[in-house]
Amino acid sequence: MHMNIGHADRREEAVSLETIVNDLDPIIVLLSLIHITGDRHLLHHYGPLLEGTQDQQRSAFSDTGEHEHKRADPAIVAEIRAMLLTEMHDNPQPLLGEPDPALFREMLKLALGQELPEASIGPARHHGGFATDTRIRKQEVLPPADFKVVVIGGGMHGINAAIKLKQAGFAYTVLESRHEIGGTWSINRYPGAAVDTPSVQYSYSFDPNPSWTKFYPMKDEFLEYLERVADKHRIRPNIHLNTTMQSAEWNEDRQLWIVKAVRDGEEVTYEANAVILSVGVLSRPRWPNVQGQDKFQGPILHSAAWDESVDLTGKRVAVIGTGCSGVQLTRALSEQAAHVTTVQRQPDYIMPNPQALASVPELERLAMERIPYVTQWKRLQSLASQLMDMRGMMAMDHEWHEKTGGFGPMNDAMTRMSLDYLASKFPDDPEMVRKLTPPYPLFGKRPILDCGYYDALKKPHVDLIEGALAGFEEKAILLEDGTRIECEAVALATGFYLDWYSTMHFVGRSGKTLKETFTPYPFAYEGITVPDFPNLFITHGPNCNLTANAAVIGEQQVHYIIEMLQTMVEEDISSVEPDVEATRAYNEWTQEKLNDTAWYRKGKAHGYYRHDESGRIVIATPRHNSTVWHAMQQPNMDHFVVTRSKDAKPREAREMVMLSI
Repeated sequence: MHMNIGHADRREEAVSLETIVNDLDPIIVLLSLIHITGDRHLLHHYGPLLEGTQDQQRSAFSDTGEHEHKRADPAIVAEIRAMLLTEMHDNPQPLLGEPDPALFREMLKLALGQELPEASIGPARHHGGFATDTRIRKQEVLPPADFKVVVIGGGMHGINAAIKLKQAGFAYTVLESRHEIGGTWSINRYPGAAVDTPSVQYSYSFDPNPSWTKFYPMKDEFLEYLERVADKHRIRPNIHLNTTMQSAEWNEDRQLWIVKAVRDGEEVTYEANAVILSVGVLSRPRWPNVQGQDKFQGPILHSAAWDESVDLTGKRVAVIGTGCSGVQLTRALSEQAAHVTTVQRQPDYIMPNPQALASVPELERLAMERIPYVTQWKRLQSLASQLMDMRGMMAMDHEWHEKTGGFGPMNDAMTRMSLDYLASKFPDDPEMVRKLTPPYPLFGKRPILDCGYYDALKKPHVDLIEGALAGFEEKAILLEDGTRIECEAVALATGFYLDWYSTMHFVGRSGKTLKETFTPYPFAYEGITVPDFPNLFITHGPNCNLTANAAVIGEQQVHYIIEMLQTMVEEDISSVEPDVEATRAYNEWTQEKLNDTAWYRKGKAHGYYRHDESGRIVIATPRHNSTVWHAMQQPNMDHFVVTRSKDAKPREAREMVMLSI
């Protein structure tokens, strides 16, 4: 067999392992060496000699000061590097996969340069990628072949659910309405679309990608990652593309969901013991309701419904909106359009982000690709700030407020970081600083990592106009204050409707629809289950977001769902739904705690954090993600109403009898 090896591949093959190891943080070298050899004494001997020398991880949301950084003894570093090189040449297969708790704590302390709070040790082990099978309930009974699960949505959470259902032995089918998997990363095709979470974090812990080319991957690279994961885990035969759910109704007599769909134009019916709803709540584009749209002679494109056949090169383009998509669009279009006018209704906090468009250095990438567990430890270092206490970041620190008048130490430091960054980018333009200074507290709206937006605004062919879209003419747009902007194309970054599945027809036990249940506002128990809807599990549900990135949250929720499904199998449960009182108490506590957060104390901020109809905060949870992780470990069955299978029989414990000869 002949392989066509490209020039870049041949060059990378020529990079010596010695060169790669010599570029690597000595602490990561030592940790990888411990994994390969299984020799814990290496940590005892070399760990104290390397304490405090780890590479500093700079996070856009936590780097609020200078950090002391020690240098390791060059002789010690050389000794460790030489040992790793020897092991890599002899036998690079690691003997140590999942470190035991005591060893992991010590390795973790060395990697981060500090001890994590005890509540974050478990989350660090999981999300760092040191536990590829997180199941807790011991599987005494295999899921029956006729116990079927339907997953609705083939995005990041749906793929995760499919992989974990397969791992646990459940029969499953994924229904995806589009022609391909990927969810958000299939839908959002606008120029400049990119992940705004570091790539090393925004991936599955059980299947990290060592080969990211950028610190923040563009849309195509992330979609390719999801495609590779689906292929690797062989879940494609169970994914039904071009399949749109029409309705899902609970059949009480049969204790099943009857799911009707249209697949490739044909009506099909699926029966499922359980349904996992993995459709994002931000999926329906919000088109502005203004006059004259049909008069405009050029293309009108929405960031979530982009026509990639339209070429905007050399055109005068108006960008409407300055949220995350608008910022990315402005930067990208500034590199191809003749003129860009960005219309800003309200400014956002922009955080400094020097890695936004940067490529991962070749030696760093090769180290993650070639040396065991480098990827996992770098991932964990990147996640570290999320695993620490975040007092005064989202929730008001009243003691701090009384002393300083501020919101909290972390929130104030991040606000100062953002505003100082803004001032530094426009030192001679006070009017631009005024335009870009938000009139509300940080986290009143989602802060944005700078992807080159400020630099784009400095270009002579880019204008920033304050206002709101009011209408269209043949060759121009009109703003509410009467401003007329001539343009040949319009790019709408006007966001999404916060649907909460209102366009999906779910009918529960009592005959009430999910849309009716979620009126006047959506709610769920732990953000996952809803009373009156047995065996329906939601990922990305109400009040369970903004604690961490979507990859982290999704894994925790899917873990919880698998634990529940296995509990049903083990205990002969045909249906399970949350107790009404437990759900009420959970949601009342959640809303009470949210009242003291920046999401509620939002000032003049407008955005999708609050529910359009009720004004409630229905996206966020007031809990630290490490707290959520512990709550997600196993369902509290005291908070659920269960129905036993009709043919359920008491399960006898297996008796162990010692054998003889």
